[in-house]
Amino acid sequence: MKSLKNILGLMGIIVLLFACTDDYERSAGGEIVAEAPVLNMLGQNAFLLAHPETSESDLFLFRTSWARPRISYENGLPCEVSNLQYQVEAGLLGEEFATAVTIEETSQLFFDMYTSNMYQVAEQLLGEDFEAPVNLELRVVATYDGLEEALTSNSITVVLQQEVVEEPEEPVELTIRFKQTAGDWDEFAVYAWGESEVYGGWPGLKLDSDANGWYAFTVPVNRPINLIINNNGGGQQFDFLADPTEDACYEFDTGAGTWTAVDCPGLPITIRWKYVGTDWTTSAIYAWGGDPLGETFGGWPGAVGTPDTEGWCSVTVDAGQAVGNVIFNNGTGGDGGQFDLGMTITEDICFEITSDSYTVVNCE
Repeated sequence: MKSLKNILGLMGIIVLLFACTDDYERSAGGEIVAEAPVLNMLGQNAFLLAHPETSESDLFLFRTSWARPRISYENGLPCEVSNLQYQVEAGLLGEEFATAVTIEETSQLFFDMYTSNMYQVAEQLLGEDFEAPVNLELRVVATYDGLEEALTSNSITVVLQQEVVEEPEEPVELTIRFKQTAGDWDEFAVYAWGESEVYGGWPGLKLDSDANGWYAFTVPVNRPINLIINNNGGGQQFDFLADPTEDACYEFDTGAGTWTAVDCPGLPITIRWKYVGTDWTTSAIYAWGGDPLGETFGGWPGAVGTPDTEGWCSVTVDAGQAVGNVIFNNGTGGDGGQFDLGMTITEDICFEITSDSYTVVNCE
């Protein structure tokens, strides 16, 4: 009897289960609900851009990515759409994409940004090249077949700064001076290799010193240029400068093959003049207020000039001597026989003078 009750109870449960079985299946239908894609934030949003014309390669900056828009029916079932496309756009920060530049159209969920992309975007938005930082906004706009209104993502900010590239300076002709302060070389020569042997074959250009032991040579514009100082082919040498960029002076220790940059001593100053007047038969130059010699050319009337075959007279002021206040005169002075120059002389200069005036002329 008990077994019969158990059997009847089990049969009741089975009947109840079948009675509660739901054969209903949800089907697609109703309006389509579409949510906009979500643009992912960047780990870094400030970038330095090299100008495309100066950059050797198009550098990768960052990858921008986004989540696929959720598109479903009202009942929650997913809705399959065709030709889902994304348009990556940029605009100036704060202008709400009033002017938008399309960077790329893609069916992928990401796009890689390179220097060229972002530089062109900045130029298009600004209408010109840029130097100051530019604040941009990026967004993604999604479309698919049958969509009435595009789906626009959130925006992210990107800051662009143009890399300042300094133009290399064109090489100029320059002068290098040196003095041996340690060592016992009797002769000096400079040799150069690089673009060419500008001072000729080894040992190069033999150099002569001035009265104070300073040697000097001119470095031409040829680059590259590598200088070697030697004892005029006597078996001793050391590497010196490579591609120098300015006039400079050095003290040499030839025993150790080393050098030290020092302040350049003053150079001698040559003053040349030519009398082009009609009154004077001789001309002289006098200067007062010089240093360390007060009267640079001696007592009055100073140094009387001896014209060369072309009528030019000249005097040389030693290095380190300030010229002072110059008076040209006829060798004796007096009324009508002299005039003040009224200018400071610090370098080689040439004059044409009359009895009361002067003109600075080209010395060549």
